[in-house]
Amino acid sequence: MQIERARELGLCFGVRRALAMVQDAARQYGTLQTLGPIAHNRVLLAELEAHGIRSVDSIDRLAGPTVAVSAHGVGSDVTTTLRERGFTIIDTTCPNVASAQRIAAKMAEEGLTIVIFGDSRHSEVRGLLGWAGEGALATLDAASLAQSLTVSAPTRVGIIAQTTQRVEDFVSFLQQACASLVDRSREIRVVNTLCDATRRRQAAAAELARTVDAMVVIGGRASANTRRLVETCAAIVETYHIETAEELDAARFLGKKRVGLTAGASTPDSSIESVEARLGRL
Repeated sequence: MQIERARELGLCFGVRRALAMVQDAARQYGTLQTLGPIAHNRVLLAELEAHGIRSVDSIDRLAGPTVAVSAHGVGSDVTTTLRERGFTIIDTTCPNVASAQRIAAKMAEEGLTIVIFGDSRHSEVRGLLGWAGEGALATLDAASLAQSLTVSAPTRVGIIAQTTQRVEDFVSFLQQACASLVDRSREIRVVNTLCDATRRRQAAAAELARTVDAMVVIGGRASANTRRLVETCAAIVETYHIETAEELDAARFLGKKRVGLTAGASTPDSSIESVEARLGRL
């Protein structure tokens, strides 16, 4: 069985940057707490815990005096609270996410009602909402958008995206959203906040999926960008989403001559290497 990696996969610049920042801080302070997981991958988090870096899920559980903000970012209100409580903040927010935050804040200051194409439960989106001002909302359902905005009936709307969404899904959302809002809005402003690294990984995965008998996608179950990779590959070829090499089922690869491999942007190199090695032994 031939195993081929996608031309781009695994840790992106933003996550590698966040890891370097918290590891440097842990060496300086001995231990470190992060507000929320640095990235959504349990193997990665286990590796960080081995270096004294642990995540907590609320400000009240922070022991201080130093805290790291995750790569997904937080709302401006959270940053303000941390500073008021005297914490030293190590901000590992991905530069792409930070850019989306600034865009949301600027449009809100200009009086636009912000719509975020994204999962309202995801930590990045919750953070974006914290910058997007009063009346902002996050949704994946364009059909319900007009109804959701009925109460305030804004005449000026700004639309951005969770950075890890798929381009084709954002385009479809925009088509439906604009169609439902154009009759009552005098301005609909769209800013493409999709992450280019995520787009390249999705394109590379799709390219490889067209040439293999099956795809294996490595990444956390809670990782949004990993789920997008799974969706992209599954639309083309038989696809399996795993977090660790131990989840590989040999029976699923019987008769497969060529298997493709890709991984989410928070998947550590060690996970990719162990999965590739186990596939090789099959």
